[in-house]
Amino acid sequence: MTTVSPWTEERLASLDQHGRFQLRGGKVTRLETFVDAAFAFAVTMLVISVDDVPQNYNEFIDALLSAPAFIASFFQVIMFWLGHRAWSQRYGLEDGTALFLSLVLVCCILIVVYPLRVMFAAAFGYFSGGWLPFPFTLGWEEMRAVFAIYGFGFFVMCMFISALYMHAYRRRDWLNLNAAEVIETRNEIEAWLIPALTGLTGMGIALVAQGEWLLLAGWVYITMCVSLPLHDRFAARRHSKTSA
Repeated sequence: MTTVSPWTEERLASLDQHGRFQLRGGKVTRLETFVDAAFAFAVTMLVISVDDVPQNYNEFIDALLSAPAFIASFFQVIMFWLGHRAWSQRYGLEDGTALFLSLVLVCCILIVVYPLRVMFAAAFGYFSGGWLPFPFTLGWEEMRAVFAIYGFGFFVMCMFISALYMHAYRRRDWLNLNAAEVIETRNEIEAWLIPALTGLTGMGIALVAQGEWLLLAGWVYITMCVSLPLHDRFAARRHSKTSA
C-alpha cells in the first residue's frame, strides 16, 4: 500500500523479499482487490459453453471441442493478471497514476476478452481443418479484422503493464529501490515492450497482408519464444555486470 512518507531503510528491513524485490505491496489494497475481481469476471466470460448448458449430446461435444480455445484465452488473461499482480506486490503503489493505469487496464481486458476468444477459436478451427469449431463463419476479410483487433488489444494491454513499471521506475527514489531492483524494473519495462511491439507488428501485417499471407499475423507471436528468452539472457548479464 502506498504510504504518505517515502520508504526508509528501517521500514524496508521489515518487509518480505521475493527474488530481487522487497515486497512493498505485501498488504492487499482496495485497488488490487478490484483488479482481481475484474480479471475474475473476464475469466467467467470465457466459459466453455457461453450461451447455456448443453441440451443434447451434440451440443455437449461442441462445448468440449471449444475447450482448447478457452484454455488458450484463459492463460492469456492470466498472463496480464500475473503481470499486474507482480507489479503491485513489488511496489505497492496506489497513487493517482497507478490508479488510472490499473483502471484502464481493467477496462481494456473486459473489452478485449471476447475478441481474444474469437481469435483463438478461429485459429484452432483453421489449423484443425474445421474439426474444432469456428466461432462463426469467417472469410479472409473477417479474419483480417479479428487479427487486427486482437493485435491492437494485445499491444495496448502490454503497453499498460509496461507503463506501470515505468511509473515505478520514475518513483524509484521515493520507493528507495536498491541497484538490483532498479535494474530489474528496467528489465520488466523492456520485457513488456517486446510483446507490445509484437502485437503491433501482428496488427500491421493483418492490415496489409493478402490471402493466406494473412496467417503471418498470427504466426508473428511465435517469435516471442525467441525474443523473450534472448531478453532474459541480456537482463541476467546486466545484473552480473552490476554485481561485479
